[in-house]
Amino acid sequence: MFCTKCGGAIDENASFCPRCGTSVAGAIPKTEKKLVRPQGDKWIAGVCQGFARYFGIDVTLVRLVWLATVILAGTGILAYIICWIVIPQEYST
Repeated sequence: MFCTKCGGAIDENASFCPRCGTSVAGAIPKTEKKLVRPQGDKWIAGVCQGFARYFGIDVTLVRLVWLATVILAGTGILAYIICWIVIPQEYST
C-alpha cells in the first residue's frame, strides 16, 4: 500500500505513513462503480436493477418511480428502451 500524500510505501497494518505522518486509517481502496444491467435477478431487461445497485437503493423503489414516470409523464417507456440499449450487460468473470 502507498501513501496518497507522499507516495511512500506503507505497511498494511500501519495507521500512519512513516515518511510524512499522514493518517492512512481510511485509505481503503475504492472499487470502481459501474452502471450495468445484471444477467440475473431482472424482470424485463434489468435496467431498474442496475440503477438500484448503482445508487444503493431498493429495486422496488426504483421500479415504482419508473412506473410513475410511465403513467404520469409518458416518457418512462422511451427512457427505459434507451437505457436498455445504452447500459451494458453485466458479464461475470
